[in-house]
Amino acid sequence: MTSIRPTKIQQYAMEAKLNRFFGANVYDRVFLGFEIVEVVGDQLRGWSPSEQCAAIIDTRYAAKVAWIAQTVFDRPIRHVCVLARGMSHNAREQPV
Repeated sequence: MTSIRPTKIQQYAMEAKLNRFFGANVYDRVFLGFEIVEVVGDQLRGWSPSEQCAAIIDTRYAAKVAWIAQTVFDRPIRHVCVLARGMSHNAREQPV
């Protein structure tokens, strides 16, 4: 599977588009500090500064984040997986 790490420009583009789409209030409350780790196949993997923000993004905003990411990465994004910063997206490497 192809893994793509975002460039700084792609990261900034995602931040700008998320801010514009959701508005400053939601962006500052939920997406501030959101970082894209990689795109693997059709899945976007990201980090959020807290578990609560990661859960909110996963449950409420994942579909819209995927839609926005498609425009930035110019490829289909079907799934969004967000974890708290520093956690591994590889299940075998999760801290105990």
